[in-house]
Amino acid sequence: MQDAWARRTRAWWLAFPALLLAFALRLHKLDAQSFWYDEGNSARLVERSIHLVLEGAAGDIHPPLYYLILKAWREGAGSSEAGLRSLSAFASTLTVALAFAAGRALRGMRAAWLAAWFAAVAPFSVYYAQEARMYALLALWAMLSTWAWLRASPCTRALDLLFVTSTAAGLYTHYAYPFVVAAQGLGVLVQAVSARTLKQALYPLARFVLLTVLALALFAPWMPTALRQLSGWSVTRDQHDLPTTLLTIARTLVVGHTLPTGQSLLPMLLWLGAAGVGLTALRRADQTFWAALLLAPPVLLLGLGAYREAYLKFLLVGSAPLCVLSALGVDTLARRFASASVQRNVALLGALSLAASVSPALTNLYDNPAYARDDYRGLQRWIAAHMRAEDAVLFLAPNQWEVYTYYQGNDQNLYPLRYRPSTYAVVAQQLEAIAAAHPRFFTIYYGEREADPEGWYEQWLNQNAFKAHERWVGNLRVAVYGALQHQGLQPLEGFTPVRFGDSIALVGVRAGSVARAGDVWPLELQWQALAPITQRYTVFVHIGDSSAPPKAQFDSEPQHGLLPTTRWRVGEVVLDRRGVWLRTLTPGEAATVFIGLYDATSGTRLAANHPNANEGRLPLTTIRLAP
Repeated sequence: MQDAWARRTRAWWLAFPALLLAFALRLHKLDAQSFWYDEGNSARLVERSIHLVLEGAAGDIHPPLYYLILKAWREGAGSSEAGLRSLSAFASTLTVALAFAAGRALRGMRAAWLAAWFAAVAPFSVYYAQEARMYALLALWAMLSTWAWLRASPCTRALDLLFVTSTAAGLYTHYAYPFVVAAQGLGVLVQAVSARTLKQALYPLARFVLLTVLALALFAPWMPTALRQLSGWSVTRDQHDLPTTLLTIARTLVVGHTLPTGQSLLPMLLWLGAAGVGLTALRRADQTFWAALLLAPPVLLLGLGAYREAYLKFLLVGSAPLCVLSALGVDTLARRFASASVQRNVALLGALSLAASVSPALTNLYDNPAYARDDYRGLQRWIAAHMRAEDAVLFLAPNQWEVYTYYQGNDQNLYPLRYRPSTYAVVAQQLEAIAAAHPRFFTIYYGEREADPEGWYEQWLNQNAFKAHERWVGNLRVAVYGALQHQGLQPLEGFTPVRFGDSIALVGVRAGSVARAGDVWPLELQWQALAPITQRYTVFVHIGDSSAPPKAQFDSEPQHGLLPTTRWRVGEVVLDRRGVWLRTLTPGEAATVFIGLYDATSGTRLAANHPNANEGRLPLTTIRLAP
């Protein structure tokens, strides 16, 4: 008894360095990046009472367990980015410990040690260990239930209870957890088919079914909500070809999201090759079980037609099994091709090779802005620096309001627009009320293919406001508009039609009667096609001196890309509203407004048929900024 206890204690002391490394990697720069919009939803939801957390989860597309655990965790760790994300870091570190335990049960201490080190450095796991969402917890339940099943026997009812509770916890954490249950069930089924006797076949199969039914019974109170949420869940699906998709899945499992495909080929070869060797080293009865844990989730995702790159995070449940199989593979190769005296060194060399191959992915995760999460923190600070008290912020996708208010600290003049409304008339009323109350608004676009697949929101804004600025912050697009009701448009005095090139004429102009520093100064341009136009042209508005670079400008295709020149019909008058943000001009300053068109590909400007035009720049008017 004492010897067994000593061996277990020694085993976990050997695992301690790997666990320490895992925790250190998961805590490193934990708050360096902003919350993105899903994380903001987590942060704001757990501020509520338990009743409202359950109610919020019922209206979401996720079960409630992660939010309830995060709410309790928040009481001790705080509500900062690092505090809320540390729950995922802790859960992911526990998954590393379970990878160690699984390797030890399958092969012994060396395989256990290798499995722990591989799980510690796995970029896919580290990425989601630094996110305040439920995916690290999902992977923990998957590995815990797997370990409980593997270690259980007819005499270990405690482990059967652990399997039931961890399976139920997985179901209460994410609706992708049935992929894990299906993978485990497939493995058990194949084990049963290959059993030598009927008893050996039926007993584990009946036991698995019974324990799974008990887990489903624990999940039964939430089942009606789950069925309602899943039946009403419709998304736009990505188009994909199978070879590219399989390559993307393999890359994600090995190096996560933070390494391009070309640089991922060697890590994929090493890790998947080692995992393949590890599978061959298992007993035939265990091969299918572990292959199913790794492969069944992506196969089901593809088979159910639910594949999207955004859903690859569901496959995090396969990261720890991949690490365990890769560890078995490295250990097997060391046993087969090295003498007993150097096997440990050969295994260490293999471990270092696999770890080194994924280190660029970890470096990118921490330090490469190309792989950073959407920077709502920076976006909120930028808007706050330019926003006036009477301005508004509009959100065109769900959950953006939550993350934005996390950073702003209040919801003053913030408007989440109606998402997937029954009719657009409802949204039009909302937008009309906002535009009547606020002369300028910052609009944040995200996930437009789902949030606004028809482009209705942006069309309304382009027709009823003056876009004056646009920038990208990661995957976020923010635009600044001046509301039509507040602009005081007047026909431009003394204007006569001007031809640009051979096919385009500017036939009318209205402009703002007052220009103030920081305002959106509006222009309403009326274009006409004189002949068929085969080239797309960009319209520019420059404000400044003729001999110096513009102090303010805004370039875009007509109607901000919604009606390019190639779609103009001959004789048709095209109304093109656009603005210029006068944020760099000072009160009292006089400046000239220039207008023109250019080929976006070559940069060549169309000549303007006007005596005052120079190099395609037509001086339209002069403005003096009011105090």
